[in-house]
Amino acid sequence: MKKIVLFVFLFAAANSFAQANKADVMKLVELSGEVAEFYNITDEISKQLSVNNRESFKKDMEPLIAKQKKSLIAYYSQNLSQSEVENLIEFYQTPLAKKFMMIKQNYATVLSNKSEDFKSEIQGIIMKYMM
Repeated sequence: MKKIVLFVFLFAAANSFAQANKADVMKLVELSGEVAEFYNITDEISKQLSVNNRESFKKDMEPLIAKQKKSLIAYYSQNLSQSEVENLIEFYQTPLAKKFMMIKQNYATVLSNKSEDFKSEIQGIIMKYMM
């Protein structure tokens, strides 16, 4: 009986070390900007809609974004240890990470402004191979 209790205790302890705390992973996902990217995509798509439909579209996107966030948290929780999550959180709170996130966000804005040019260049290449 003692062996069974010891085994159950060790198994539970090993599982707790193998998976990260979901609350901490949620914080990591927020700090990493991944959820913000979902909202940025939604904003970009909404700009293509009529003004009257933009808010409704964003409201309809909320459950999808929540689902994506939940999946991301579950994935990271299963694949990162608690100490790895804590280290990543610590990193994302450093000045270097904040600067990196700002630069990354600015690049996304620049890229979205140039995306029409990029799309037309891609279409030119596609047309080359379709003829």
